[in-house]
Amino acid sequence: MDKNLLYKYYIIGMLVITGTALFLSLNSAGDIKKLRQQLAEKDKVIQQLKEQLKEKDKEIAKVEQEKQQLVERLKAIEEKIKKANRTLRRKGIRIRLPRGGKYIPAKKGKNPKKYADYINKNMDKVIKAVSDIPVGVPLYGKLTSRFGYRRDPFNGKVAFHSGIDLKARYGQRVYATANGYVEFAGWKSGYGKLVILRHKYGYKTYYGHLSRIKVRKGQWVRAGTVIGYAGNTGRSTGTHLHYEIRRYGKILNPLKYLYVNRTNSF
Repeated sequence: MDKNLLYKYYIIGMLVITGTALFLSLNSAGDIKKLRQQLAEKDKVIQQLKEQLKEKDKEIAKVEQEKQQLVERLKAIEEKIKKANRTLRRKGIRIRLPRGGKYIPAKKGKNPKKYADYINKNMDKVIKAVSDIPVGVPLYGKLTSRFGYRRDPFNGKVAFHSGIDLKARYGQRVYATANGYVEFAGWKSGYGKLVILRHKYGYKTYYGHLSRIKVRKGQWVRAGTVIGYAGNTGRSTGTHLHYEIRRYGKILNPLKYLYVNRTNSF
């Protein structure tokens, strides 16, 4: 065969091989570029997901913090409820609240933090009112004489009774029914040994016919403090406690202040 012809075939073959290789090379570079673009897009999506996860983590951490704060507030409310119960017990009040009523579902979206703050604030008011207002029992004993007009036990004539009488054992403890200062502690005609406590909101309480007084004038006493002991001093027919409540000088019926509900009645 002619050498020139062989040379031509050789050249053509080389060109075909080179073209094929170049074609394959170009296609491979395009695939790699495309693959790189896809990887870059996936990395971008992964980065976005990571950012979203970070935001979710922040939200979860915030919710956990708010939950913890709410738990702390509820604990504080629980302690205040216990404090209120202790105050009520010191005042001789035992409460058993009945339950029932129409079912009303809770409103969605109600902020539990604000609600807890509201309850907490109102518990402070309840504790303050319970401590400072003379609601409660100064002495456990049978009611022997009510407030209002009655026949006088000495002369039988109709007379006004400014308080209530509670039967007692001689020397039985008598308790303050509210926080206050001792305005008077001594002997007073008719009352015998008497303690007068001055409370907030214009209230005063009188504890008469005591056998012994345990407090002194000017002393501050807390609700539930023993202020004296039952006796038969003054104008009295037997051992008992004469108990009065006044507000801004007006004589009130103590029966309305002795109990919160029927559980605490005599």
